[in-house]
Amino acid sequence: MTQVLVLVRNVQSHDQRLDFGEFTISPVGHRFSELRDVFSSNDVYQSDWILEKRYSVVPPGPIGSSGNVGGIPNDIEDILFLFRLYKVGDIAFARQATILPNGDKLNQYPYRAMNALNSNSVPVFEFTQEECESWKAFANGIRQSQSWTADWFDVARRFILYAGAKEFNPQWDDVDRILDYATALEAAIVPEKDYNTRRISRRAAALIAPDDAAEQEIVVKFVKKVYDIRSSIVHGSKLSDKSREWLFENSGQVELRVRQVLVAAVQRLPAGEEDRRTALARMYDPTDEDRGESAFQKFQEIRTEEVRKAIAAKITRLVQD
Repeated sequence: MTQVLVLVRNVQSHDQRLDFGEFTISPVGHRFSELRDVFSSNDVYQSDWILEKRYSVVPPGPIGSSGNVGGIPNDIEDILFLFRLYKVGDIAFARQATILPNGDKLNQYPYRAMNALNSNSVPVFEFTQEECESWKAFANGIRQSQSWTADWFDVARRFILYAGAKEFNPQWDDVDRILDYATALEAAIVPEKDYNTRRISRRAAALIAPDDAAEQEIVVKFVKKVYDIRSSIVHGSKLSDKSREWLFENSGQVELRVRQVLVAAVQRLPAGEEDRRTALARMYDPTDEDRGESAFQKFQEIRTEEVRKAIAAKITRLVQD
């Protein structure tokens, strides 16, 4: 039997044991000395939590993975990802150790998805034993979704994991998470290379509230605001006081909306690229009026008179033909 132990942080529960069937999570408590030895680190405290899972058969891993651990790291990462999708809260997997049947111990080095960077993050991940069955049903549903193994969802998954492993504190300009969230949403619902703001906001709204026009408008404005902040950051602008205050006040909604979009996307969008593009275009695609207005605006930006006349002539010939 192979045993895996994971140091878990930012969890809050009144229960002393959370039993999910395939694994358990419980407080470290007085085991902290034992677990410091397991993880080969003093960065283990009584207030931490420990996830424990046993494998009678090691799941297959990717090509080149160790036969001793196989796909165990991927499985543990999936559990973290599914917790993050399930509800808002900065649950963190800080360390991981695998105990082999012969007693040998293998420690997982920290990496972009699993580390202690947000060990004291807010909000915490609140959970009760009564929610374990609900989480299991949710996790099984996501794993069985048509696009769980799709390439596009794998990219979105990776950036959600990257985002959740970082601190998010707008007051101190720690907002890299917004960039990762925007990348995850783009990977899921904007395979095209233009009209990104319109596509991401309108498709997000269509996925979250397909039958509620009023709610769609709320989502469109909200996602557009998040994406505008993302665009300002990546183009070198300092986070404005107004944007900083907005993110501070709406951080919970940012977390919730991103989760809602990705859960709906993996469940409703096809795995195949062409089929996904078709489904997304049905939700929203720029109209000819949108494209015409954009072309006109670009034309107005031309500063050289000779070039303006030449382009106008080309357009006239195109229309006449």
